[in-house]
Amino acid sequence: MKSSMLVCRLQTWLAMLVLLVVAWLVYRPGLSGDFIFDDLTNLAVLGFYGTIDNLQAFWLYVLSGFAGPTGRPVAMASFLIDARNWPADPEPFKHTNVLIHLAIGVVLFGLLNRLARALDADARTAVLVALLAMALWLLHPLWVSTTLYVVQRMAQLATLFVLAGLWLYVRTRLAHPPEVQPATVLGMAGGIGGFGLLAVLSKENGALLPLLALVLEGTILAAHARRHSLQPTRGFIWWRRIVLGVPIALLLAYLATRAGALLSDDPGTRGFTALERLLTQGRILWDYVGHLALPRPVTGGVFQDHITVSTGLFSPWTTALAWAAWIALAALAIVWRLRFPALAAAILFFLAAHLLESSFIQLELYFEHRNHLAAALLGLPLALAWLRWKRPDALTRTLVPLLVVAALALVTTLRADLWGQPFEQARAWAEVRDDSARAQHYLADFWRETGHYEEEERLIRRAIELDPHGIPWRIRAVGMACERGRDPHEPLEATLEVLGSMSAVRSVQRSHVDSLLEYLHGGQCPGLDEPEEMLAIIDRLEADDRARNRPGLGSSLELWRGHVLLGKGEVEPAVAAYRRSLGEEPRPGRVLAVTARIASAGHLEDALTFLETTSLETRERGTFIDGLRARYTQRTGYYEREREHLRSTIHEDLLDPGHPIPTPAPDRDTPE
Repeated sequence: MKSSMLVCRLQTWLAMLVLLVVAWLVYRPGLSGDFIFDDLTNLAVLGFYGTIDNLQAFWLYVLSGFAGPTGRPVAMASFLIDARNWPADPEPFKHTNVLIHLAIGVVLFGLLNRLARALDADARTAVLVALLAMALWLLHPLWVSTTLYVVQRMAQLATLFVLAGLWLYVRTRLAHPPEVQPATVLGMAGGIGGFGLLAVLSKENGALLPLLALVLEGTILAAHARRHSLQPTRGFIWWRRIVLGVPIALLLAYLATRAGALLSDDPGTRGFTALERLLTQGRILWDYVGHLALPRPVTGGVFQDHITVSTGLFSPWTTALAWAAWIALAALAIVWRLRFPALAAAILFFLAAHLLESSFIQLELYFEHRNHLAAALLGLPLALAWLRWKRPDALTRTLVPLLVVAALALVTTLRADLWGQPFEQARAWAEVRDDSARAQHYLADFWRETGHYEEEERLIRRAIELDPHGIPWRIRAVGMACERGRDPHEPLEATLEVLGSMSAVRSVQRSHVDSLLEYLHGGQCPGLDEPEEMLAIIDRLEADDRARNRPGLGSSLELWRGHVLLGKGEVEPAVAAYRRSLGEEPRPGRVLAVTARIASAGHLEDALTFLETTSLETRERGTFIDGLRARYTQRTGYYEREREHLRSTIHEDLLDPGHPIPTPAPDRDTPE
């Protein structure tokens, strides 16, 4: 008996090893790809404090995340596996992402095996179900855009910790009677609390872990308890309410604070209201299901700006149909949760996992990686139904799953290979998504790098035609006019009109404005490189902001005004503009950067005066991670030491002209 169990375990581990090796080989062609989009902004923090080779640099880096209110410090720390400075080679990051993908597969197998046992499958069948369902997820091509997109390690780690938490939770529930025992208390608390914290600090949708555990409680675990006549004690019921109910209540309270946006008709910078986003998500969720059911080698990838926004329940009419189908499906899953627990769990798990990113919170409409966690259980009812179906013969029962898995592996290989060839990837995305302005703009950059300027101009014109309000391609049109000796005033005017028409200007739009002003200030555009031209543009943008009462852009514009005036040698008005840019609560990093800029322009006495008369007090403001970073820098005296170093260097330069002024760690709100 023991020998047969040992053989079974060896076979299981061998099968898992084969799957993991296949998955590694499938993703290997994509390892040669480059960083893209959000990779560059998030990973550039690796270079903010020099080489990260000491404890202070480590904490400053980990606490410098800005993707979400938590800063995602666990995910940020994980990037140190691959590099400790910037710029860096993308391949090690992609290697690590693939390894994390494989680790998720192993954890998913453990969870699925336990769930299959809870559904009364015997040990051998449970292993086969778990292996097949794991393979369907592990080798699905939809995860290429998560695994090979470096910064989506945040989503990967959230998935890893959520599934690990569910595995521990389910294992604890099945191994012990529903009573308050030390093992039960610790297992449930560790699964939800411990892994939940790691998940949230990787990405905020890790907060869905208690809700996903509730889905399993109400479906598979409830059906298991009914079949085995397991009656929970009152103490256990209360403990479960605490472990799951309290965090779910906090999650719902958070959503309630944001729900007021559903009544607003302000589209902000997204181009759609919160209600329109919610309506549109009904159609998008079915599109996700289509890609999961019928994967293809090439999709639009990260470019999905072609989607028609639902402006009403019947505009387009498919909105009502999509939501009616989801409501009916969810209702059936709830009603039949004990009769078909695996299917009900997969459906409700999918919907619950989309609660944050695919509802009314004003994020981008569509990303493939939002299904990464949501689809984790979809293979369970399929594998269970196939292996319990008695009609096929043994050969068919084995051959069909192998063919399906092989087909998935082939499609994933093709997609990964495309991710390993950035230029071909850009061409494929632009071809598949010829209705995406972003895809055309992205490809235009590649043609520019290779000197094919006519093709670049064609694609930029196409992008403007598709989305006349898109700032990046409007700015690029200005650049093309400058570089090719044409009058840049017409494309610049069009750009300023678009910026002026926006109802809100947030961080992404501010970065676009910074890029435009940096380009013009760099003297690369004859006809727009005079200081008076720059100041007129800044005046125009500030006037638009005041007219529309838009917060956020004014500080950046005053900073640029200071740069322009400083370049003219008008130090006093430049310093006044810099002070206005700092506001009532100056950021220490910006104060130091401005001081260094004034000193580098040769105005050493003015730089010292500015430094001595400007507070470096670190305020606890903004997001949770901003507060932590403020407390850490204040406790360690980091900015005071930076100020003292800058002060002493300026004094040295006063005595020894030509002594270089150090550049402080970049402040992410400060244009370089």
